[in-house]
Amino acid sequence: MAATSVPSAEYLAESKTTLLNVLYSIPIPLELTSTSLRLWVRSRSTSLAFDDYLMIWATITSIGVCVCGLVYGPPYGLGRHLAAVPLEHGDYIFSHFYNMAIACTKLSVLALYYHVFEKPKLRIAVVATFTFVVAWIIVMEVILGFGCRPIRAWWHATDGDFTCVDKVAFTFFTNITNLTTDLWIFAMPIPTILKLNVAREKRISLLFLFTIGFGTCAISAARLTFIVGVGAEDFTWTMASLGIMSAWEPCGGILCANLPMVYRYLKDIFRTVKATVQSSKNTAGTSGLSERPSQTALSNDWKRLHNTDNLATYERQATWEISSSSMTSTVVPDYEMRPMMRSQHTLARSKDSLRTY
Repeated sequence: MAATSVPSAEYLAESKTTLLNVLYSIPIPLELTSTSLRLWVRSRSTSLAFDDYLMIWATITSIGVCVCGLVYGPPYGLGRHLAAVPLEHGDYIFSHFYNMAIACTKLSVLALYYHVFEKPKLRIAVVATFTFVVAWIIVMEVILGFGCRPIRAWWHATDGDFTCVDKVAFTFFTNITNLTTDLWIFAMPIPTILKLNVAREKRISLLFLFTIGFGTCAISAARLTFIVGVGAEDFTWTMASLGIMSAWEPCGGILCANLPMVYRYLKDIFRTVKATVQSSKNTAGTSGLSERPSQTALSNDWKRLHNTDNLATYERQATWEISSSSMTSTVVPDYEMRPMMRSQHTLARSKDSLRTY
């Protein structure tokens, strides 16, 4: 009989646990800070909207992904080679939080689209996609609930009789549908934005704000390359990278979804810091030139312009209006993207007069 190979001490000593603990911990403050800033900016001008509540739930579940990773990951062998590692049900709980986090993030983005864009065809697409995502999360939860019998076969399928779905195929299905949906959602507003008759730099700014989520798609695509670890014998080692990607994917989605709501505030902070640094280098007589964000700028919020059929946009000193028939716009000088207070009167320039909404 051939002698059974014994793993070397170096092999058994290999560990990714420190890396896992760090990369599971970092998304938590990022998500909390991003969503808290979004809610603070929104609450200063109006009450929270449906997309805000969806983002709150997405943040809670995304943090749950990280907490499950910290509690049931490295302490139970994830990041080490499989050698007398106790098998717990942490991966099963992790999957529930992961699916809910990415679904709620998508729903929050779609709700924001519906709030900001008024084009009927785009709104129909938003509602249809929203319905698909809701159906998707229901299917995922049903499979997680009834895909293995007994249910413990999800995390410990080595003893006794059991029936279970193909875990590798299920994971591939989850990730491919997730990636496809992400690509579709972040591409949805592009045609409408490209048709806007505004300066190219303004159009580029809008495209950046509403398509930065493609960065999350890159994480989803990278996650696909690690799915093979689901069926590996030494899965506690090979699935470490998959676990990291699973924590950062919803985090990336949350950061991208919150950016359109908070970018103006962040830009004002950057300007203030830059002006302060510059003024400190100047004489006292020029120190008064430093720029500071106004109270109004910090308490702004997205608000739709009425009687338009396309994108509602808000700026510092003027509001531009897009006609569904002519796709033209008139902008007063010093145009700059900025939300308007809901309580403010909005002035829209026409060819011969000013109209007040």
